[in-house]
Amino acid sequence: MKKKWLAIFTVYITMVALCIVIVYVVPSLRGMLEKTYVTEFGRIDITDEVSGFIVRDETVYVADKDSKLERLADTDVLIKSGTQVVTLTQDEEEEQEGSNDAVESERIGSQNNISHKYTDIMKALDGNVSVTDNGRTHEAGYVSYNVDGTESLFCTDRLFELKQKDYELLKDVKPVETPEHSCGKGEPVFKIIHNSKWYLVFYIDNKAGEKYYEGRTVSIKVGDRNVPVRVASVEVGKKTTKIALSCKAFYDGFVDSRTLDTTVTVASAEGLVLQDSSIVMKGEQKGVFVKNKLGEHVFKPISIKADDGERCVVFSDIYVDENGNFVETIKTYDEIVTAPDEEEIAELQEQLKREQAEEAARKAEEEKAAAERAEAEKAAAERAQERAKAQRGNQPQPQPQPQPQAEEPAPQPEQTQEAQPEEVPNEDAVGIPEEDGSGDYTENIRSEETDTEE
Repeated sequence: MKKKWLAIFTVYITMVALCIVIVYVVPSLRGMLEKTYVTEFGRIDITDEVSGFIVRDETVYVADKDSKLERLADTDVLIKSGTQVVTLTQDEEEEQEGSNDAVESERIGSQNNISHKYTDIMKALDGNVSVTDNGRTHEAGYVSYNVDGTESLFCTDRLFELKQKDYELLKDVKPVETPEHSCGKGEPVFKIIHNSKWYLVFYIDNKAGEKYYEGRTVSIKVGDRNVPVRVASVEVGKKTTKIALSCKAFYDGFVDSRTLDTTVTVASAEGLVLQDSSIVMKGEQKGVFVKNKLGEHVFKPISIKADDGERCVVFSDIYVDENGNFVETIKTYDEIVTAPDEEEIAELQEQLKREQAEEAARKAEEEKAAAERAEAEKAAAERAQERAKAQRGNQPQPQPQPQPQAEEPAPQPEQTQEAQPEEVPNEDAVGIPEEDGSGDYTENIRSEETDTEE
C-alpha cells in the first residue's frame, strides 16, 4: 500500500515539475533563442553603382587648306561663340621641319591631304564637320584637341535611337589628338563640346529600375561631389531598363570622356533604421512586432521613408497616414523582433479578422441605431402633425358678421347764389396820366371817384 502511494506521489511531483518547466522554462528558452534588435536613429542612401555612357552635342572643325596652325585656347576651357581657337596660315614653303616629315609621308590622296591616322575618323564623321578658314568657332562650348569619330553618332538627336549594343562600342573608342603645328586640307584642327545639357545613359535590371521615373531628381557622384540630375527617360525592356539622366554639370576630364562609372543616389532619408526582415503585413498596413517589458510581441504600424532592399528608414513616435490621421508608431530604443515566425504572422491575421468583424458589427449597430432614431423622429413628426390637425378641428368656426348698411345722407338745402361784390379795380392797374403841366391832374382823379360812387 505504501508503495502505491509512493508511486502516486512520485507521479504527482513529476507532473508539477513538468508544468513548471512548460510555464517558466520553455518561454525563457524561446526568449533566449529569438533574435531582436534595438531601433536607433540613422541614415540610408538608396544608390545604384552604374557604368554610364555620355551622349552630347559636339562639332569638329577641319581646315579648308594645308596650313600651319597655332593653338590659342587651352583645352577644357569654356569659350564664347566667335572666339578664335587656332590660327591657320597657308604653308607656302616646300620644305617642312623634321617633325613634320613623318606626318607628310603619311598623307594620302592628292585632293585633301588627310593623314592616315585621321582617315577612319573622318570616314566615321561622314561629312558632319564644320570647315574653317580662320580658326574661329560658331558655338559656345568647351575646347578639345582630341577626336574619335563618334561625335556625330552619339549626339542628343539620336538618344532614343541608340541601343545597348551601340553604347558598348564606346568602351573601345580611343581619342586621337589633332595636329599641333601643321595640318592638311580637311584634317581636324579642334573640337567644341556644346555648352548645353548632356545625357548619361545606363542599363540596370528591371527590378532595380522600378524606382526610376521620368522627371524624378536623383544625383550622380562626380569626383568628390554629388551633382543633381533629372531622369529624362525610362525604357523598360525584357530584362533590363534603359535610364537616361539629363545633366549640365561640367567636370575635369569631361571633354575627353565617353563613359562614366558613378554612383547614382535615388533617395536619401534619416530616421529609425529597421531591417526589412522585421516587416510584416496586417492587411494593407506594414508594421513590426515590438517586444514589451512582459516579453509580449505587440504589432506597431510603420511608415517607410526609404528602403534599399535590406534596410529601411521609418518615421518615429507619430506619423500622419493617407487619410490625415495621426498614427502612433515605434520609438527610439524599442526592441524589434528580427524575423517573426509564421505562427505570429498567422495570429496577426486572425487578430485582423477579429478586428474587422468587430468593426463591421460596430458599424451595423451604428447603422441600426441611426435607422431607429430616424424612424422615431419620423413617428414623432407624424404625431405632432396629427395633434396640430386635431387642434384645428376642435376650434369653433367664426360666424360671418352682417355688414352695416350705409345711411343715406340727408338732403342739403339749396344754397342761393349771393351777389358777388363787384371787384374794385386795383389802383396799381389804373393808368395814371402823365402830368402835362396844365393843372388837369386833380380833376381827373375826382372825376373817377364820382363815377365810382354812382
